[in-house]
Amino acid sequence: MSFVQWNCRSLNNKKIWLHQPPFSTANFWIFQETFFKADDNLTHPNKIFFRTHRSNRFGGGLLIGIPKNISGRVIYSIDNDPNLEVLAVEIHSKNLNFNIVNIYAPHGFNIASIKRFLDSLSIPTFIFGDFNLHHPLWGGNSQSSLSESFVDWLNNSDFSMLNTSVPTHISNPHTSSIIDLTLCSASIYNEIDCYVFDCTFESDHIPIVISWSKFQNTTYSIKTIIWKPIITKSIEIFNTTSQPNIDLITDQISRTISAHTSNKILVDKDYPPWWYAACHNFSHLKKLAWNKARRNIATTEWIKYKKYRSKFKFHFKKAKENYWDNISKISRNPRMFFKILNKLSSHTNPNIKTHEIIFHNNRYVTNPIKQSNLFANHFSSYSHEVQPIPLDYSTENEFLNRNIEFWELKRAISKTKNSTPGADNIPAIWFKNLDDASLLKILGMLQQQLDSSVLPKAWKHTIIIPIPKPNKDKTKLTSYRPIALTSVFCKIFERILAHRITHFLTSQKKLNPNQHGFLPFRDNHTAIYRIYSAISEARKNKKFFVAVSLDIKSAYDSVHVDDLILKCLQLETTTIKRMFLLGCTIKLRVMAKFGINEYCKMLLIYGECGRKAKLAARMYRERFPEGPHPTWQTILKVLKRLRETGCVTIRLRNVGRKVQPEDVLAYALSHPQSSTKMINENCGLSKSRVLTILNESGAHPYPHLCRD
Repeated sequence: MSFVQWNCRSLNNKKIWLHQPPFSTANFWIFQETFFKADDNLTHPNKIFFRTHRSNRFGGGLLIGIPKNISGRVIYSIDNDPNLEVLAVEIHSKNLNFNIVNIYAPHGFNIASIKRFLDSLSIPTFIFGDFNLHHPLWGGNSQSSLSESFVDWLNNSDFSMLNTSVPTHISNPHTSSIIDLTLCSASIYNEIDCYVFDCTFESDHIPIVISWSKFQNTTYSIKTIIWKPIITKSIEIFNTTSQPNIDLITDQISRTISAHTSNKILVDKDYPPWWYAACHNFSHLKKLAWNKARRNIATTEWIKYKKYRSKFKFHFKKAKENYWDNISKISRNPRMFFKILNKLSSHTNPNIKTHEIIFHNNRYVTNPIKQSNLFANHFSSYSHEVQPIPLDYSTENEFLNRNIEFWELKRAISKTKNSTPGADNIPAIWFKNLDDASLLKILGMLQQQLDSSVLPKAWKHTIIIPIPKPNKDKTKLTSYRPIALTSVFCKIFERILAHRITHFLTSQKKLNPNQHGFLPFRDNHTAIYRIYSAISEARKNKKFFVAVSLDIKSAYDSVHVDDLILKCLQLETTTIKRMFLLGCTIKLRVMAKFGINEYCKMLLIYGECGRKAKLAARMYRERFPEGPHPTWQTILKVLKRLRETGCVTIRLRNVGRKVQPEDVLAYALSHPQSSTKMINENCGLSKSRVLTILNESGAHPYPHLCRD
């Protein structure tokens, strides 16, 4: 069902346009400034009209047209106020009631005049109007006097704005604005689609078209993946590739899965939540067999019908039981049950803002693509800049650095959940259906990544979904928690390394015995038991017990990477490669739409090095205020050149032993007296070679850096 809103500026001389789209295809018409008088007549074969007109002066006039097969009644109207016209109609359609409110405010809309009426509406409501208000919330460059009170009411009400950014009023060829607005109840916001038309139809206002999926055919989507040809094709890919590369294999497997994935759309029926492809197929076959058996009255046809009917009952019952068993398992888990209740509470709490609006830099952002970029920048930003630490990778741990064994891969795959895959769209079930020969190929690829310490491009691409925190203001970026969908390839590799590191730390007793998080057979229950035992012991001995609770804000976001690596080196866990502590490409999904790729200064050269280049430039300015001062872009060029010249060699058992170039350069710039010795010892570069790299990278040699 569709609606069209339009300030027509006299409808009498524009009736011809009502036979053209979008008016001819719309179910509801909502017009402002019809300029109708009491004796003017408007008829239509398929519509009933509700209208108001000005009796004291020329202009104005509101009209709401509804289909004849739907009933409606006027519940509120204002027509004699020179500053405000309102027409509200309650619509009754099938088993659903909703309101349409039409507003025209020639001198700016004052929300105080009808605030009580709008707040009293309980059923789903649409508000259409020419408000003559300007505000950055809907893309205006200025702010009118009455707009602030309207925005305050909107942020605290149960209404959401539908049209933003696209102008609706053209006063002259070079001036446009957004003064025609469309609002709807937040409960139906996700069912509404809105766009601004591309023609004014001889008016200075552009129509706004709204479609509501509530009255459209009910659709149900079934996604089906045929795994047998996928596995066959995957085995063929592994057999025909002599030297498999993860990026190449991932791309081929992704295209194979996409080619054997179908999405069937079922229409015109309310299907139960446990309905899946087998139920639908056997239901269709049962109906065909029933019709054929009734026509032919043959024994074979009736036997075929009973066969399909029994299979349909079997699959339907099985799907229903499995669905409710899963729901019961979730309900029996107190933690999951509390999460469900908490989410329901946060979504139904009237004090929590639920609008799809983000407030950033004193502006309201409603465009999903712009919101995606804001979330990407927010989630990838560094909380603070810290002093880099020169690291030494000269230690060796044979237990952690040994080759990956086949049983480790099999265990990691078996423990990987069948959750949503990453950007490559390869789920865990694909790994679980492969034969041992294909898994051995994957084992070789993972071993190659461990030896080279080069993160594949496919692993750097992560889909980030912002999930709102409960009982938080959803207009703020800080009120969202990022959920990352990473590659299952990467998850399996990380699981193998994590198990090795955990086993080493626990068996060698490297960790504090009071640590209970992120360890096997330890959780908050064991920590609470230790606290309870200490309290009981203190009471028994008549002593005091003092407990201190710390809640660190953004604890994971504020981790200093170099300190973390240094701690790992002290614990002899050198298997933690720097490639897992570097950033990755982010692709943000907001409201089921993908934003633009954000590289966010987190990649190997343009991110981690970029951050350290900035630190190096800052340290250089602080150490040598007299100059000359290299810019961080210049230092970045040097770092890039250091990478290209092979300062970090890729050899088995030597990876990670040498200090990284960014650490070397940062230390060299802050300690110029020992720079030549430092670079020579850690990178194998002579002083002349350093100067050559500086010149080739476009940077000028610095006198303090060249000092003996």
